[in-house]
Amino acid sequence: MTWRNTGKQRGSIMITTAVSLFVLMGMLGLSIDLGRVYIAKNEAQAFADITAVAAARNLNGKQSGITAAGAEVTDSATNNKWNFNTTTFGSNATTSPAPTVEYATTATGPWVAAPGGSVTNYAFVRVTVTPSVNLAFLPAVGTALTQQVTGRAVAGVIPQPNPGYLPFTPFAHNAAKNADGTLVDPNFGFTIGEEYGIHWPGNINNSGKACHGDQINWPNYNVSDQVGGSDRGYFQLQSASDIRDAILSGSGTSDPAVGDYITLTNGAKQAMSDALSTRNAADTDQTNYQPTPGTAPAYTGNGMRYVILPVNDKIIVNGQVQVIGFAAFLLYPNYSTGGGNQAWCAIYMGSKTQGGSTGDGSPCSNGTCTGSFIVRLLQ
Repeated sequence: MTWRNTGKQRGSIMITTAVSLFVLMGMLGLSIDLGRVYIAKNEAQAFADITAVAAARNLNGKQSGITAAGAEVTDSATNNKWNFNTTTFGSNATTSPAPTVEYATTATGPWVAAPGGSVTNYAFVRVTVTPSVNLAFLPAVGTALTQQVTGRAVAGVIPQPNPGYLPFTPFAHNAAKNADGTLVDPNFGFTIGEEYGIHWPGNINNSGKACHGDQINWPNYNVSDQVGGSDRGYFQLQSASDIRDAILSGSGTSDPAVGDYITLTNGAKQAMSDALSTRNAADTDQTNYQPTPGTAPAYTGNGMRYVILPVNDKIIVNGQVQVIGFAAFLLYPNYSTGGGNQAWCAIYMGSKTQGGSTGDGSPCSNGTCTGSFIVRLLQ
């Protein structure tokens, strides 16, 4: 090999190395910019998902719910950041514009920013954010200086098709209705954050055996002239095994609607207290058992303690009562003390019937509400 050939090889290697370094640097720059775009996309989508659900929880079939949902989006934009938690949504009209919020009567639209007239059926919210990422390397190869990403989510208040009611039916403290058939008190005379009996004590005439909320409203709770001595508040299911399965699985009962009549069943079933305690222990949130009238306890669990029950009108005819609405309750940790002849209490979290309170953060919306409703992220 001559020195001349060796020099040529060395020059070729240097050129190849330079080109390779240029390509590698370009790939590195591409990776950095695309990585930042990918992260921003995830941040925008996470914000949209969380904000849409939070906004939908305010929808109650009234204009006040629309206003509250919009305020929820504004508040979320103020308190949540993207771009590695450095930039708020709405801080810059070009690179970080404020989120848009729209409403619809169906999950697919049409979407409007400001519903007018009757808003009874507006039960869906769509939140969209479109931040732009500043690019550092890609503009060198002719791309734009920024890349816009989009986060969009739809959440709604929708009927729960098989709510899996537990086989208990609390008696309303106020079942009075207006001339148009709506409830005078959509919360049934209950106070959010107070405890009420989902299972009646053996001696229902003794107010001291009742749950606290029933004691302070004792004249409205005492149904001793109507309820037989063996009735405890169960409905539909009679056998202990069926009731236990319904408690543990949240299924097995019928799917009653407002206005339906349900049949009360009887028996002091000791084992059911253990079933309730077992269900409660399966929840991921074991805090906030102290009832505080006027305020629903904060709850972030998996739904095992959070149960929905049909509330009846307290008028027993041939062993049946009429469903006037649905209510959410939070179970206690232990129902075993005293067994099947004691009152079993639960904390009232809010009405699940149209027009009821949204004290637990999960209102029922939709103009033809006859059952329980839940807030859910749809897309």
